[in-house]
Amino acid sequence: MAVRIGKIELVGLTNIYTEDARNLVQQRVPGQSGSVFQDLGREPVTIVMEGLFLGSDTQAELEELRQAQMKATPMSFASDAIAGADLTDVLIADFQVRQLAGHQSRFSFFLRVKEYVEPPVAADAGVAAVDAAVAADAESWARGSVDAAGVLQNPDSLMEAVDGNPALLGHLTPDELGSVVNGTKDSLTGENFGSLLGSLGKVNPAAVGGFIDSLRQSGSLGEFIQKLATEGVSLLEMVKGVDFGAALSLIKGIAGAGDFLTKLKRVAEEASALGTTLGEFDPLGPFKDLEAKP
Repeated sequence: MAVRIGKIELVGLTNIYTEDARNLVQQRVPGQSGSVFQDLGREPVTIVMEGLFLGSDTQAELEELRQAQMKATPMSFASDAIAGADLTDVLIADFQVRQLAGHQSRFSFFLRVKEYVEPPVAADAGVAAVDAAVAADAESWARGSVDAAGVLQNPDSLMEAVDGNPALLGHLTPDELGSVVNGTKDSLTGENFGSLLGSLGKVNPAAVGGFIDSLRQSGSLGEFIQKLATEGVSLLEMVKGVDFGAALSLIKGIAGAGDFLTKLKRVAEEASALGTTLGEFDPLGPFKDLEAKP
């Protein structure tokens, strides 16, 4: 019969049997014969094994079993014998070893193991993690609300506050954010505008359309498009990877307008340079140079 406990194969096994029992509580009834038994379920299956340890690895195997018994470490169990064939994990309850006289690496053993079952998970095992996550969310929400209130009171702190906590944008309505941006538009650059759109798209993409509409109604949108063109800022590159959803067409429209103004400015500069060159050109200059020669 092949029996394996952990990584140890008990090749010298000479005897194996099980001890099965139920946990019955006897309740005596006064004045009546007999008893009432309360069944509290079966006890863990106990397997008793006896045999010999042989071979060069005997000491290492004995030490592994001793450590498992001392530390109550569950060990895998496999057997093709009838006894204990259904068990998968066991705890060593009793381990006795006797060295046989006249043999250096031969030991007899008595091993009693009990069926091991994983303890049930406590009903509130995940409560602590959930409470911690809820507390973290609440702290983040409170911080974002406070930072948003600070921006409403001091619009000039907008970009610094967003860099420190972009989540505050989720606590501002599109009109509130538009009002803040309008109040500080003179100090905002085109790059600031692109960065703000990117942060808003990550935190609250549904508010992007309303924010842009608020700027358009106040007449500020064109100023920011002009700043994008003047600074040569590529809006699409700044917001790359952000899912704007339905507002994506608006972002592309702003980016396209900025690119158009950038190209128009370049054409105007080149035309101005060409006009200056033509104004300074003298078609009789070569002939004048010939007359000046002796």
